[in-house]
Amino acid sequence: MGRFVRSPAALVLLVLVGGAVWLSRDQWMWVFEEGEAQTVGAFAPALEGLDGDAEHLYRITAGNGTTLTYEIDENLAGDANVVRGTTPSVAGDLAVNVDDPAQSRMGTIVMNVEQFESDSRLRDKRIRHDFLESTHFPYATFRATEIEGLPDAVDDETTAELTVTGDLTIKETTAPVTFTGTATVTEDALEASLSGTVTLSTYDVGPIHVPALAHTGDEARFELDVVAERTDVDEPPPAGGDQAVAAREIPEGAFTETVQPILESRCVSCHDEGEPGFSTVELATAGDAAEIAEDLAFVTETRYMPPWPASDQSIDFQHDFSLTDDEIATIAEWADAGGGLDVDPETPLDADDEPFQPIERDQVLPSRGAYVGDLDVKDDYRCQIHEVADPEGDGEWVTGMGFEPDEESIVHHSIIYKVPAAGMEEALELDGSDGRAGWQCFGRSGMRTPGVVSIGGWAPGQQPRVYPDGVGLFLEPGDFIVNQIHYHFDHENPPDRSTLVLDTLSTEEVEALDEPMTSITGSVYLTPAEGPCTPEEEGRLCDREAMLDEIADNYGFEARFIPDALVRACGGTVDDYDDLDGTRFGSSCDMRARNVGTLASVLGHMHEFGAAYRMTLNPDTPDERVLLDIPRWSFDWQLYYEPTETIRIEEGDVLRFECTWDRTLAEMPEPRYITWNEGTVDEMCYSSVSVIPDTNVEGEPNRYAP
Repeated sequence: MGRFVRSPAALVLLVLVGGAVWLSRDQWMWVFEEGEAQTVGAFAPALEGLDGDAEHLYRITAGNGTTLTYEIDENLAGDANVVRGTTPSVAGDLAVNVDDPAQSRMGTIVMNVEQFESDSRLRDKRIRHDFLESTHFPYATFRATEIEGLPDAVDDETTAELTVTGDLTIKETTAPVTFTGTATVTEDALEASLSGTVTLSTYDVGPIHVPALAHTGDEARFELDVVAERTDVDEPPPAGGDQAVAAREIPEGAFTETVQPILESRCVSCHDEGEPGFSTVELATAGDAAEIAEDLAFVTETRYMPPWPASDQSIDFQHDFSLTDDEIATIAEWADAGGGLDVDPETPLDADDEPFQPIERDQVLPSRGAYVGDLDVKDDYRCQIHEVADPEGDGEWVTGMGFEPDEESIVHHSIIYKVPAAGMEEALELDGSDGRAGWQCFGRSGMRTPGVVSIGGWAPGQQPRVYPDGVGLFLEPGDFIVNQIHYHFDHENPPDRSTLVLDTLSTEEVEALDEPMTSITGSVYLTPAEGPCTPEEEGRLCDREAMLDEIADNYGFEARFIPDALVRACGGTVDDYDDLDGTRFGSSCDMRARNVGTLASVLGHMHEFGAAYRMTLNPDTPDERVLLDIPRWSFDWQLYYEPTETIRIEEGDVLRFECTWDRTLAEMPEPRYITWNEGTVDEMCYSSVSVIPDTNVEGEPNRYAP
C-alpha cells in the first residue's frame, strides 16, 4: 500500500477529519449479535439557507462510495508496519455557488468510525475500546472555517486545488486542522480526494502503546475519497436510526476437539464475562473465538497471549500456562482454514479450573478502605495497607498467601510487599494523602523505609502461593503488608476493596510440628540503568546531571545518588553502561548470591522502556543455568516464577542480571537521560531471588538440606 497522495479536496477533507479519528462505538465486545440494532451509519444535519438558484447541493451519504482511510506507522511484535484502516460511514452537505464560487460552503461533516476496518479485527477493537472510548463518543465532526483555492467560475467540469481549514472534534477535544486536496465538480456529482495529518495526542487517542505487542507514532495520515451526488436543495438528509448489522457468516470447521480445549484451559478464565480481560477481548462463546480466528493465531504465534513472558530458555516453572508449539500450530491451522465451527456460535466456553492446593483462610485482610480510581487515569497503580493480626505479639508464620480481587473487571495484577514495623508511620502518612484510600505507587511500593521486600503477586489465573512443608514467611511483631494493585479502568470505576488471605500457624500448630519451621529468605538485587539520549534528541534533561537534579526534586535528595551507587556496586563507571545501540541500551552485572539453599522463586522487574530481561546462575561456567529469560519484556505481566526442579544456590555462586531497554517503547514528555528511579519515565533493573535455607530457625539442618 502506498503513501497518501498529498492532493487535497477541501470539502472532503472535513469528512476525513471527522472520521479519521478512530471514533467508534464501544467495540471491544467484538461481535454484534445477529439482528441486534446498532447505529452504524453517519447522519449529518442539512446545510441551512440554501439558495436554489445560485447553489447546487451535493450530498455525501453513508455507503454511497465515499471512504475515509487512515494510515499510521506501527511496530507490531517487533516488526515495522504501516497500518491502513478504512470506513465508508461519512455524511455531510456541500454547496457549490455557481454564481459566486468563492461563496461555496460546507456543512457539518459527521463520521461514525465504528466501521473502521484494518487487516486485524483485534487491532480495530483495541483501538475503539482503549483509545476512542466510542461508547461515549461515537462520532467525530468537522466544521470548516475557511476554504482556499475555490475557482473563479464553475462550468460543466471544474477542478480546483483546495486547502480547507476547520475545527475537528474528537471525544471532548476540538482543535484546528488543515487538509489539502483536489475536488472536481460536474452537474451531477462532486468528487474529491484529500489528505492531511492529525496528532493523536492532541485528542488523547494516542500514541498507542500496548506493552510487548504494538506501538505507534503520534501522527496519523488520512485520505478521503469523496463521492457526493447532486441533490435537490429541498430534500431533507437521511434520518438517523438503528440499522440491523448483518452477522458475519461463520464457516464450518473443526473446533470442538481441537481449538476449544486450548481456549478453555488457557484463555477463558481471563476473558469470560466478569473477568479482567473481558472488556478487552471477549471469549465467552465459540462464536466470539471464530470472529477473531486470525487474531488469535497472531497473538499466540507471537506468544503475546497467553501472557507467559518466560521463554523456554528458562528453567521449567510451576503453573506455566503458556501454549506448546503443537497448541499454537493447532490454532494457526484452524485460522488458516477459515476459523470455522462445528457447534452453534452461541455455545459457551467454560474455563477449566486448574487444580491447586487450597489454603486455610486463617486471616482475611481487606484493605483499610475501598479505592475509587479516576477514569482519566486508565492504568492506575495503587498501594494499600493490610495489617496482620498478631494476638500474642510474637510474630506470625505465614505458610500460604492468596489474593482475591474484589472488582475483577478492573483489577489487572498485584505485587505484594512485606514492610517492617518501622515503616508503619510512613505508610500512614502516605495512606489517603490525596483524599483516596491508599497511595499512588508506580514501580514498587513507593516507600523509602529500608527492608521493604516483595513476597508475592497475583495475575489472572494465578493460584494462591503455598510454601513447601515446614517452610514459611515469618512476620516479625508489627510487620505488615502493602499490596500494589494495577487497576485498568475503561468506562467504570467501581469501589474496590480487594482482599489478601493468609494461611498462618498458631502457636499450638508450631509447637506440634515434627521439626522447627524454616524461614524462607530472599534478597533483592539492584543493578544499573543508564540510557542517554540519542544523537537526534536534544533537551535540558539529556544532561545526566540535570536529570539527577530533577530526580532529587521529585523523590528526595538521597534519590539523586542511587544511580551512581548502583554503578559503583556493579563495578566500573557510568561510561561502562551508557552506550546506545540505536535506541537500545542495557546493563549486565554479576553479583554473589546472598543466600544459600534451595531456589524457591525468581522475579524480574523493569518499567515501560524494558525490552528484555535475563537472570543466570553461574554464568560462563560448565554449571551455567539460565534461571529466567524474558526476551520480550511486558510491564503488564510481572510474575513470580517457582521452579519445578530442585536447584541449589551454594556459597560462592554468582548471579548475572541482564536488562535491556529501548527508548522507543514508552512516551516521555521531553527527551531525557533515562536512569534508575521510581518514576514512569525512569527505569529499574530489579531482581528478587527467594531461597529455602538448609537450616531451620533453631539452626538445625532441615529436610531440604543436601
